[in-house]
Amino acid sequence: MFLGGGCDRLYPAEHRGLFQRIVDGGGAVASEHPWDVAPRPWMFRLRNRLIASLARATLIVEAGLPSGTFSTADEALAAGREVLVVPGAITASTSRGANRLIAQGATPIVDDESFEDALLSLFGCLRQERFDAPGRDGESGTGGAVGEKTGGGEASSAGDGVHACNPLVEALRAEPLDMDALYALAARLCGDAEPRMWLMEHLIAAERSRLIARHPDGRWGPAG
Repeated sequence: MFLGGGCDRLYPAEHRGLFQRIVDGGGAVASEHPWDVAPRPWMFRLRNRLIASLARATLIVEAGLPSGTFSTADEALAAGREVLVVPGAITASTSRGANRLIAQGATPIVDDESFEDALLSLFGCLRQERFDAPGRDGESGTGGAVGEKTGGGEASSAGDGVHACNPLVEALRAEPLDMDALYALAARLCGDAEPRMWLMEHLIAAERSRLIARHPDGRWGPAG
């Protein structure tokens, strides 16, 4: 946890018990300011850049209008980080800022599936799952993730490396696609694998190979 003032000037003071639990649980209470520096309003915006830079993504659960959360979102975008937002009722004052961020292009987290998709996209994997395809002799595969179907009926794993002739890469080079279109494409290419997991594994592998990239509008297309 980053503080606005010095580490001996806990703010708000009534959260001292929370700060202690963070430390006892193996976390840290940190500040870029020296000890004995009292927090000032302008210090919290400076602090927000540290919060945004510390993680690969910033998840905003609630934010009203106005809200200091907007400065954290701005710092996250400036640092090239993803901004994820949980939407709320349009009549709720604590959700007006969150809904505004979504309208401006933040990634909405509407259920467990969208949250899992975001984690898979950010970190490469969420859980260790393998989908084994039967071999030609009836035996199971190697235990790797099932890759795309080829003309010969064989499948290649995303872990084997992604090439420019990969059907997924070829489709994205022809036309950038949003996630709905990619899911439909994955259903045709994934063989016996679960389409959503197959898609995330192959998107990430192709992105790491610098063949594709996610565009600002949320679609995936050729890198560069």
